[in-house]
Order: sequence, then C-alpha cells, then structure tokens
Amino acid sequence: MSNLFSSRRFRLATGSLAIAGTAMVLASCSSGGGSEAGASAGGSLGTAEDPVTVTVMYGSSDFTEDMIAEFESENPNIDINFIEYDATRLNAMLTAGDAPDLVRGGPNANLFAKGQATPLDDYIANSDVVTADDLVSANDAWRFDGTTRGEGEYYGLLKDWSPDTTIWQNEALFEGTGVDPLDLTEPASWDEVLEKAKALKEAGVKYPLGIEWQWGLSNLLMTMVLQQGGAVYSEDMATVDLETPEAERALQWLIDYGQSGVGITTGNPLPDGQDAPTFVAGEMAMTMDGYWFGGNLQSDEAAAVAETASMAPAPTFGERISPIFGGVGAYIPATAKNKDAAWEVLEYFVSSTPAEQRAATGWGLPALESLWDLLPSEQPFQEQAKEAALAETDYVQPLPDSIYMTNNQWDQVVDAELMKGIDGGASVEDVAKSIEDQINTLLAQGKDQLG
Repeated sequence: MSNLFSSRRFRLATGSLAIAGTAMVLASCSSGGGSEAGASAGGSLGTAEDPVTVTVMYGSSDFTEDMIAEFESENPNIDINFIEYDATRLNAMLTAGDAPDLVRGGPNANLFAKGQATPLDDYIANSDVVTADDLVSANDAWRFDGTTRGEGEYYGLLKDWSPDTTIWQNEALFEGTGVDPLDLTEPASWDEVLEKAKALKEAGVKYPLGIEWQWGLSNLLMTMVLQQGGAVYSEDMATVDLETPEAERALQWLIDYGQSGVGITTGNPLPDGQDAPTFVAGEMAMTMDGYWFGGNLQSDEAAAVAETASMAPAPTFGERISPIFGGVGAYIPATAKNKDAAWEVLEYFVSSTPAEQRAATGWGLPALESLWDLLPSEQPFQEQAKEAALAETDYVQPLPDSIYMTNNQWDQVVDAELMKGIDGGASVEDVAKSIEDQINTLLAQGKDQLG
C-alpha cells in the first residue's frame, strides 16, 4: 500500500496561495509552456496566428465557459471545441476515427488494456506544473503496467477524489437514542456500523444508514474481502472465487443490511437516486460517502444539519483499507490528433483555476498535493472533514480491476443476486456461487475479445 503523501509530507505550509472570494485566479499556475513533449508525436501546438483546435468532451458543470475563455486567453495558440460528455456520442466518434482530444472518464484497466488511452509519463516528466512528486498517490488509480491497475505508467489524471467509504453522520439524530455516534479517529467495524443502524431504527430514526446502494456495490464487496486478507481475483485476474469465508461474510453483511430495513436498496429506492437530499433534510443518520459529500452541507438549507455533521473513518473488517470508488478525471485517447495541445489543456484543468475552484468549494480532494491548503475550513464540519481526510490518506489504495470486464458489469450481477438473498429466496452460499459463475463467464468472454 502506498501512502498518499510520502512520509505524510504535506508541503502546504510553504507557498500558501491566496484566495479572493470564490472566483480566484492564481497567476503562477497557468499551463502555458508547461509541457515540452515533442509535437511530432502529438500534433502541432499551433500559433497565435494559426491556433490548433483541441476537442474536449467533458461535463459543462466542471469545464465551464469561463474556464475555456481563460485558457484560450492564456494560450492563444490553442482553441477549445467543447462537447458535452455523452458516452454514446463518444463511442460513435471513436468508431468513426474522430476521437476527441481530451475526454472525461474513470480509470479502468479494460480501457487501458485495449490501448485506448495515451500514456502520460513523458508529458509529466517534462511539465513544470504537473510533476510526479506533486501528484497525490490517489492518481495511482490511473496507472497501468499491462496487467495491474495502480502500477506502471499514467494513462490519465484525477479531476478530484475522495476516500469513498468514510461515513458522514448527523450526530443530532443519535441524541436520545442511547446510541453513540461513530468515533472520529478510530475506524468502526462494519458489524458495529450495522448494529448502530439497527438500534437507531428501533429508536425511530427513519433512515439510519445509507451506502449509496444505487451507485453499485462491487467495489464495497471487494473492499470488505480485502480488509479480511482475502482475494476476489485469481493471480492472473482472469477468474474470481467468491465461495470463501471472506466473500461470504461480506455478502452476508450486505444481505443483513437489506433485510434489516435500515437503508436503501434496489427494492427500496430513494426518489432522488442518492443519499444527499435525505441527509440534508435531517432524516438520515449515516451515509457512506467520501469527503466530497461535505459540499452538500454548504447551502442555507443544510445549515442546521451541518452544525451537527461529522465525517468518521472508513469502517473495516480487519485491515484498514480506504478505497477510491470513482477517481473520475480525464485522459487523452490513443487516437487523438492533437495530443500535445490536449496535454496543455489537461495541465490547466488539474493545476490551475478549475482545480483551485474545485478545491475551494470542498466538493473533492485535489489531485495535486500543493492545492490542499485551498480546501475550505471556515465551518467546524469542514475543518473536521479536512483533518479526517488527511488521516485517511495513509490507507488509500486502488481496488483490484481486471482487464477483462468493467465495474458496471460487476455491479449489475451483484445487485441482482443480492436482492435474491434479501428477498429470502437464496442463501448467502447460493448468492456467492451465482455471482461467481456469472462473473467468470463475463471474464472469459472479455478474455476472448481481447485475444
């Protein structure tokens, strides 16, 4: 396991950056001239008289018109053609040989193994603003060595990230129940979390515990197995074994969670498709969400809940492992025509105004260590969550990820089979065997496709 910061090195005390309100422009972080990668391999960098056009496919809420205008002002040799991210359109563009130059995405071993992303190590080595020693090790989720995600070359960079199994709690809902809130420094066991949730339900709390069920459970399943010292995949990542004590314990916890009625499942969904509105409304005591979730507590509507909110460490079944489920960021497609110019845009996106603004809002942790001092700490819950996130970073590591299939495939199978267990028609052994058989079939199909 790699530490997020080498020896907890936190360079934020020096070189502190000033913030002027919420709209800040830090002059030293412009991407202009950062990369010296050869244009012969990555297309022209253009000139002010004849700029090159970089097609960016991202979400407009993260890559705004103001950011585009600022980048083009600072880099008159590059124009940005922005396209709202759409998976169907992206696939069509890739199939037609007209790939965007920079694309929103999540780290995925299958994507990397298919050779669909450009390696970035040479760009990073020649950059003045995105350097290897400033990249937090959460970016390892975007590394791949040909077989294993988390090692090898970088194939993309994080936009921002969170340790996604930390538990946000509204301590006000614990009052008068006889149930103590989770400790803010020592991680609880998953069993303890579930027992507290059951006790809160008996005390009348409407929604004691959310685990964002609707966003997929395969990552949580793998985390629980790894925390017990078990393994899901074979060494070659081509098969899985879920008929183990570790896997069955994790699956049984998820079945118990669903049967206890303490939170949301596919059979008992929230209308919003996420925990945040229910938590902000003061009806949910605990939700398994990362640091980013604190961004929901900054509105006037959430003020009352924010006063009694805190972020507890990620629970464990033994070893302290605090995973990243998402790790969304950006990559340069292997077939992009303007890679060098796309790198200039990516530099700007992860190091300059967009990254500074994201950090200052508290909607995620920065990809660069040097930006951590921008995280908000004005309110008590913000300061507490910031300190908790820093403590959590020693336990962050990428989860196993086979090149032969995607998390979406995993999530569909796990959800369907767990619901059979929750509804009472299948034992945990049956659930484990059925998931194992279906995943092994998908892995075999994926292996055949890759050749």
